[in-house]
Amino acid sequence: MRHSAKTILQIKRITGGDERGDTYGYLNLSGVNPELSDDDLLSIGKKLGNLQAFPVASIGRTDSCLLAQEH
Repeated sequence: MRHSAKTILQIKRITGGDERGDTYGYLNLSGVNPELSDDDLLSIGKKLGNLQAFPVASIGRTDSCLLAQEH
């Protein structure tokens, strides 16, 4: 049985780069409603990404929960 579901919206931004490639910074937003669909969360991530000073490389979702055995 699942307990304490949590969702994090992760926006990966290109913060710089050199001859070895791009460097990245991450914007992690916790407290996201786990019931949001992937499409809705992607839409929110794109809108927030447009507000960033750095270009967005990717938008991700991390879901976690505690698992417990029923007695």
